[in-house]
Amino acid sequence: MKDLRAYQIPFVGLKLGEHHFNFVLESSFFSHFEESLVNEGQVFVDLTFDKKERLFVLNFDISGSIKSECDRCGQPFDLPIHGNYTIYVKVGDEREEDKDNEDVVWISEGDSMVDVAEMIYEFVHLSLPIKKTHPDLKNGEPGCDPEIIKLLGIAEAEKKDIDPRWDILKNLSKN
Repeated sequence: MKDLRAYQIPFVGLKLGEHHFNFVLESSFFSHFEESLVNEGQVFVDLTFDKKERLFVLNFDISGSIKSECDRCGQPFDLPIHGNYTIYVKVGDEREEDKDNEDVVWISEGDSMVDVAEMIYEFVHLSLPIKKTHPDLKNGEPGCDPEIIKLLGIAEAEKKDIDPRWDILKNLSKN
């Protein structure tokens, strides 16, 4: 993981207050993680590093797009992702009350840098939607290949799955 040195932030020389770091993630970043669900894409990370006396507040703003396969039709497409995440880094010995808090990371007194590579990796994966499908077209039709949709019979199945009790609610907006 030598190539991930760019994601190690030396905080010893930083003054108190906010500092900004920007990262561009591409295939080379994700190749360092064996179980990555992301292989290709371009993701931008804007990290706001707020240094306080014995606490660092790290705000990650993640945006970009990755190559993915549509869960509906199986065709590749660019999936836009976005997410905002916050991590608190405390200096010292881990306290009992923070052991179950996933948003708090402890580093020892002797550390001089914070490694954010794994945090960024996890936040990119948390930004992935559960269902990855082509964006719908402006007319409301699925953006998938129409031939594949026709072969799978998905359009008719989705129309049939609508519970008729919900039809009453459609009329409420017309009054």
